[in-house]
Amino acid sequence: MKTILIYVSLAMFFFSSCKKNDGEEPVLRPSTTQSVIQQDSLVTYTSDRKYNLNVIYFIPSDVIPPANYQKRLSELLLWGQNWYKEQMALNGYPNKTFGLYTNAAKTDVRLIVINGTKGKANYQYNGGAGNVMSEINSYFSANPSLKSGDHNLIIIPSYFMKADGTPGGGSFGPPFYGNGKSCFALDYLDLDIKHLGKSDVLGNAFSVWFGGMIHELGHGLNLDHNCQKVSENNDPLKGMSLMYAGNGTLGKSPTFLTAADCAILNANQIFNTDTKVYYGSVNTTLKKIYARYDAAKQSIIVSGKFSTNGKVTSILYYNDPNVDNEGTGVNKDYNAITWESKAIGVDSFYVEMPIAELQYKTDGIPYELKIKFVNDNGNITENVFSYTFNAGIPVIEFGLKASQYNNSTWSVIGFSSNQTSGDDGKAINIIDGNFQSSWISRWSDPVAVPPHFVAIDMKSPLPFTGFTIAMESRYGAKCKDIEIQTSMDGLTWQSAGNFTLKAIAGPQHVYLSSQKTARYFKIIVLSSYNGGNAANIAEITAFNE
Repeated sequence: MKTILIYVSLAMFFFSSCKKNDGEEPVLRPSTTQSVIQQDSLVTYTSDRKYNLNVIYFIPSDVIPPANYQKRLSELLLWGQNWYKEQMALNGYPNKTFGLYTNAAKTDVRLIVINGTKGKANYQYNGGAGNVMSEINSYFSANPSLKSGDHNLIIIPSYFMKADGTPGGGSFGPPFYGNGKSCFALDYLDLDIKHLGKSDVLGNAFSVWFGGMIHELGHGLNLDHNCQKVSENNDPLKGMSLMYAGNGTLGKSPTFLTAADCAILNANQIFNTDTKVYYGSVNTTLKKIYARYDAAKQSIIVSGKFSTNGKVTSILYYNDPNVDNEGTGVNKDYNAITWESKAIGVDSFYVEMPIAELQYKTDGIPYELKIKFVNDNGNITENVFSYTFNAGIPVIEFGLKASQYNNSTWSVIGFSSNQTSGDDGKAINIIDGNFQSSWISRWSDPVAVPPHFVAIDMKSPLPFTGFTIAMESRYGAKCKDIEIQTSMDGLTWQSAGNFTLKAIAGPQHVYLSSQKTARYFKIIVLSSYNGGNAANIAEITAFNE
């Protein structure tokens, strides 16, 4: 689920007038019937494509919808459709936007009106989305021809209104966030295009709530939070990233989609006019990654190789500091700075990211670098790596070494335990060349306890000065204390030293005190950072430098 605090926190941040006045009563309505549906049943709605945005107007049984919602929302949706089209064109994807069912004149958008079976108490901001989706799914099961794509925008009349006619209150009512391929927004009487760009009370509220709708639509279209680069703040064609705080600026000052956003939308199901299957399984694997800071270019340079059984259309790089604008780790993903590149050939990538574009360079602030492969069927594969800053310079310790040995022919000759039931934790995963699979010690009954080990045969004696060890981001129980042993015959072992790993995802390097030569090595996990029993390592290989 996307962060559900955005429109409590951001709306209040931009406009304090959105708070609910004490003592206000919610708007009530009698039992709902089909008579409240404003859409003209004689209008024919068509689309030029197979896949379209499902726009659902969901009305709880005890809420009267605000007047004229069909006309108001049609105008807003068509404006939003054109805005997304303009942003796509600016990023090199002309004539691309989300599909809508409209009338022949393209002035009226089809709303799928669903009358809820329960009152608003069952469809609250916190926890209500599941109830809404359950009824929507049932409706589509009974009316399958009305569902024309996998993405849903669900609009619900606001339950609590302030005296000035704008939504208000910390418990303002309906869900207002993105949830998978569905997103939720609210409607109220003055959610009207006539308020676009105005700075009075209704104009400010409109910017938050309509900007919020377009932002949450982004989440429902597979977009994550991300922020504008430093140089983009004052660019008249850019300014504020929609997926950062664009809910306070849309229509009033420059607001834009980043190149990363548009690369994701380029492969989105409802942004394309073809009829192929989207979001099916695809195996895209990061095979090699190299990363360094180039002092001359003052840039972080990342390159690597991948394999896929599909087609990668873009590679995205999210530099996400573990801090928000108030210096905490809450909602930290909002200010991720992004880059986008195209594949080099069919299996390689390269990017230069000037650190001048990063807002936060304070010593010790941890960053996550999320590398995302966008496949042409809309599927996105993510890998996460960590780095930090020291004296304003990025400290990058992930990535492979130039002298890295190829472990593709190596074999596992022994291990203490591995988990194969309910999880793919086979010991062989530790040398399969995939950063998204791990050797996992047995966590099912009987639980394996430390020390854990895996022994590797490199097939021939090799000189090495260290090992590169990678852990997956999805596991919180990162390995901490380890011992490495070496052997020439696989029977007699000598210790190469004890080491403490960093609690980070992705490759990190362990340096031996001196060069060793051996055919076999064993990694022994003595403890983990959470104090538990688990061991999990995604990849290990050796280097010599």
